[in-house]
Amino acid sequence: MHPEYAIIIPVQNEAACLGDVLAEIKTCFADNDDSRFAIAVGLNACTDNSRQIAENSGVLVGETADSGYGHGCLAAIHAANAALPDLKGYIFVAGDGANVPDDIIRLADAFESNNGGEKKIIMGLRKFELATWSSEFGRALPNLLLGIACAALGGQFFHDLGPLRLIERRLFEKIDPQEQTWGWTIEAQIMAARFGEAISPITVTERPRLSGEQKVSGVSLTRSAKIGWKIFLAAVRTRFRKLDSIES
Repeated sequence: MHPEYAIIIPVQNEAACLGDVLAEIKTCFADNDDSRFAIAVGLNACTDNSRQIAENSGVLVGETADSGYGHGCLAAIHAANAALPDLKGYIFVAGDGANVPDDIIRLADAFESNNGGEKKIIMGLRKFELATWSSEFGRALPNLLLGIACAALGGQFFHDLGPLRLIERRLFEKIDPQEQTWGWTIEAQIMAARFGEAISPITVTERPRLSGEQKVSGVSLTRSAKIGWKIFLAAVRTRFRKLDSIES
């Protein structure tokens, strides 16, 4: 059976944990006898030995000198498409070990069982629990506010940006992402709504990163606010992006 989904892992200087992340994902697939997946690492502006670790792990590797989450995702996608031209979709996974491999399988299962495929995005949402706000306030509040922005700009509300997600390949190509840094995740949600595509959520687990430096969640409230503002501006740009060339 040829792989049907590419696990897209954007990486920027994650040598401290990347080997463990890849090994855990591959072990999970082997334990579940699941051959639907290929792993593609997208290195963006890496200055450590992340490339060597990825290559030694036997996964697909793409690389770009441009810094940014979306740039890393696109590098991985290009590598995946070159090796596997018949992929059904892309599953976006953190390179720091925050995502649980079993949830990757659950995303694919949900995509394959959603009434004939009318749901083109399966989004993994982290639990929204008021009891955890004292420890996760810097992530939870900006995500909630951005969820409200999504509802206003795209018509669909989610309490989380859902970085662990599966996007059907044809829809991804139709979206043609333009926001390749902070706005990468919210762009897909708003564009899917603009195209009339529903998003199907499932609840997923998030763990602390295995090691290395935290780049987004868990940072100071001031930094979270600055990042949230950049994401909001990307959302506004997405809402008013011209679609003539895409829809024609």
